[in-house]
Amino acid sequence: SVNLMGKLVQEAVKGAVISLTEDNAEIAQKVIDGDDRIDDLEMKIEQDCLFIHAKYQPFARDLRLINSMNIIAISLERIGDLAVNLAKITRKLEKHKAMFMTPEILDLIKEMAKLAKTVLSSALKAFKNHDVKLAAKLDEIDMEVDEIQRVIFKKLFASAVGNDEINKEEFVLYLSSISLATRYLERIGDQSVNIGERILLSLTGDYKVLNDDINEG
Repeated sequence: SVNLMGKLVQEAVKGAVISLTEDNAEIAQKVIDGDDRIDDLEMKIEQDCLFIHAKYQPFARDLRLINSMNIIAISLERIGDLAVNLAKITRKLEKHKAMFMTPEILDLIKEMAKLAKTVLSSALKAFKNHDVKLAAKLDEIDMEVDEIQRVIFKKLFASAVGNDEINKEEFVLYLSSISLATRYLERIGDQSVNIGERILLSLTGDYKVLNDDINEG
């Protein structure tokens, strides 16, 4: 069920990115409509994990695996929600993209989205193959996602400074939508890293990576 859920979430993120970058309202609606199935799978995985706990009372590595599967499903459900949010931005951006979007900013958003999808696909591959090394590398890719987000913000603000011809009110709305879109992509990367951390925990029993997150948060 986790693998199926992961596949559906990947498709949702892919569709959301297409809807955003290509102004495809039809695909955006498909992403929104498909979220219920992802939510249903998350609930099923949670119920299955509770059943296994009650019937078999797993411990040690088995217990870590069951708990991690439940938490991974929660992260996937959140990524699905982020994909829906991203798809909804398509409608808000339609007019403002024509007014303000430059090829440079669009290319940066596409690159950010590509990296976010890479973190997610790598996390799911690490889960499927029990790949500790790959799970440990996810944060490196996610740092690139964060860096592109910072570059986008800098270029957006720079484009408005000293430009008296720009419609400030409309630009603020555009800026708000772009900020949300990049935030959703950034969070997709973060949730994918969380999946990697749970994989590491379930396979190695090392709580350090989780404790580090708590201390830094």
